[in-house]
Amino acid sequence: MNRLAGIIVAAIGFFVAVISIVKIIPGFSLTVPGVMMIILGGLIIGLSFVNRPDAENAERLSTPNTLVNIFFSPSEVFQNLRQHPRWLAAVAIMAIMTGVYTNLFMYRLTPERVTNYAIDKTLEMPMIAGNEEARKQIEASRQETLDEAKNPISRAGQTVTSFAWSVIGFAVLAAIFLLFAIAMGGQLNFWQAFSIAVYAWFPIAVIQFVLNTVILFIKEPTDIHPIMGQTSLIQDNLSFLVTPSENPVIYTFLAMLGLLSFYWVWLNATGLKNGGERISGSTAWTATLVVFGIFVLIGVVSAFLFPSFIS
Repeated sequence: MNRLAGIIVAAIGFFVAVISIVKIIPGFSLTVPGVMMIILGGLIIGLSFVNRPDAENAERLSTPNTLVNIFFSPSEVFQNLRQHPRWLAAVAIMAIMTGVYTNLFMYRLTPERVTNYAIDKTLEMPMIAGNEEARKQIEASRQETLDEAKNPISRAGQTVTSFAWSVIGFAVLAAIFLLFAIAMGGQLNFWQAFSIAVYAWFPIAVIQFVLNTVILFIKEPTDIHPIMGQTSLIQDNLSFLVTPSENPVIYTFLAMLGLLSFYWVWLNATGLKNGGERISGSTAWTATLVVFGIFVLIGVVSAFLFPSFIS
């Protein structure tokens, strides 16, 4: 990573956060995007000290070829990423797709319905329902929250935040995969692991974006869940067998065992096997399944703690 780029990103984030906090431009808040840019800049600066793998004589696939071939020849792409790791274009495209879908979702369901639903469900939480002071504060912020949801600049800030979170998340995944490889006697550079994490998720993100967008405009808005629909509208699992309000934990568990989830597991294991040195298939599958298990556990625990948001 470019150290200068990290400094610039952090500086811009600091500037955005300051003018948002002091409300130089009233009407919307960009504090969170600004803080996330500071964190992202710091991460870029830190990772700029991590050495990249030594490139051999393998020809570097162009970025367009890499983005397309990951769907059809993933092993070939991951083998090329082993010599020429990269990630920026894929993460940027995924962040843009997330921003586009979020705006289309708000347009289709309206900010009023989405915002009011989320606030109403927050008020139903046990820790809030019995706290009159907290309820008053949430109710008092309802209009401000709605105005934020309608503001295009705030939505653009959400895309920036999404990009920053994506980079952080992929960096964490890369660190986990790196530790697994070392523990199992394999050899994996951090940037190789980072590229694997990014490009294993890229096809999933593209498929989800296309299918979610189509379904969003096919289904009646009243049939779309204002919260869960923001994540996915694709029914590729057995969650339809369970009523969310009655069994939120089981519903969430079944929802995470879908075709796209299994596709990611296979693609990520393929990436680890082909993107590193001396990484066996068993090591690649073990690392991937452990991470997938962590995702499922987080989802199940969240459903247990916040069941009202699923009903």
